[in-house]
Amino acid sequence: MKIKFRKGYILIISEKLIYIMGFLSGTGKQIKGSALFPFIFVKSDEFVVDWLITHERIHFKQQLETLFIGSIIIYFAEKTYARFALKKSSFDAYLWSSGEQEAYLNMYNKDYLKTRKLWAQFSYVRNKKSFTLTGPGQIKFV
Repeated sequence: MKIKFRKGYILIISEKLIYIMGFLSGTGKQIKGSALFPFIFVKSDEFVVDWLITHERIHFKQQLETLFIGSIIIYFAEKTYARFALKKSSFDAYLWSSGEQEAYLNMYNKDYLKTRKLWAQFSYVRNKKSFTLTGPGQIKFV
């Protein structure tokens, strides 16, 4: 495990912690990073890249706006609805959640965090986009 202090966050590189987070979130081995304010966890040095850091910092904003516990409640409510009402796979239900929608759709925009409106996550609750991951950091709209 490596710990690095960066401006605005603490980076922790640990394959074991990412494995545990993947198990808990239902994303399994596909997970490359995770955020729990003020920590960003990544699987390996290979994934310390701008798009992933931006993705996780978007989650920071969501967590702060909802006082952290709100993010957890929203995530599990949306994922449960997607899994059981919409019959989506565990990973597709993860991608369907509004927090992930916002983070994935804006992770390449380096200025997004500067221009992001307060409570932006909630605009993705009703306006879902169908996409799939084709590789690390690569999304394909379906």
